[in-house]
Amino acid sequence: MNIKKQIQAEVLQTYANYERQITLKHLEVGCYLVMLLMPLGIVLDYFVYPGKIWYFFALRLAASCLALGIWGLLRTPFSQKLHQFLSLMIALIPAFFICWMIAATEGTRSPYYAGLNLVLVCVALIMRWTVGLSAVASLSTLAMYLAACIAHGPLEGDQGHLVTNLYFLVLTSGVVVAGGNLHRSLRVREFMLRYELDKNKQMLEESNRKLVELDKIKSRFFANISHELRTPLTLLLAPLENLLHRFNRSFDQETRELLVTMHSNGMRLLKLINDLLDLVRMESGRMEIR
Repeated sequence: MNIKKQIQAEVLQTYANYERQITLKHLEVGCYLVMLLMPLGIVLDYFVYPGKIWYFFALRLAASCLALGIWGLLRTPFSQKLHQFLSLMIALIPAFFICWMIAATEGTRSPYYAGLNLVLVCVALIMRWTVGLSAVASLSTLAMYLAACIAHGPLEGDQGHLVTNLYFLVLTSGVVVAGGNLHRSLRVREFMLRYELDKNKQMLEESNRKLVELDKIKSRFFANISHELRTPLTLLLAPLENLLHRFNRSFDQETRELLVTMHSNGMRLLKLINDLLDLVRMESGRMEIR
């Protein structure tokens, strides 16, 4: 059980390191979006609140500058430890300035509340957040919106708009939290399966390397033992053949048959040894076929 927990802890630590690098890449994309989309909102300001266009443009530029500062922090070693905090800030910065513009316009009646929904949707699509971080971002956005509505002025007569806007913001927040939890679970499962697959692949490669090494040792052993067997057998067969050729007629029938049997079995054994050497040559690729 301890070994299993240790392996699981190792996998989760590896996943955390992997997730950190992916989060930093996505955070960089979030910085680009804030730096680009916030100033482009001047088009909307021109048609909806033309009297506040430059005031709002200054707020939008401030948001872009803060996003640029976060982008600069990503190039420092601090980003490895602060990546979750920075990813939270890159979402809350545009939400804060949108709430500022809500407070400066019509409060609960301001159409800019839709920008908060857009921020939350972008968070769900881009940021790789935990459930806790998604909940913090959603609650912070709701709190900033309520503060903006209160800062605008009394809420008498605007309760309907406030409840409607809060209803859709809460629904969007719920989708963000639930979707983030689901996607994170899928990512963890996918990573663990891929991690186990890589581990099994490494084990198979290691086993294959050991098998190849054992096969080489076996081939060397058979080659050595075959040579060691053939040498004394050859030294036995040569005198035996000499006896049969030189003193064949001097032996009686029984002795001659015994010597012939010895020679025949010796030659059979020599053939088996040669076949074994041929097999070793074939496995090593050194055998020439004619």
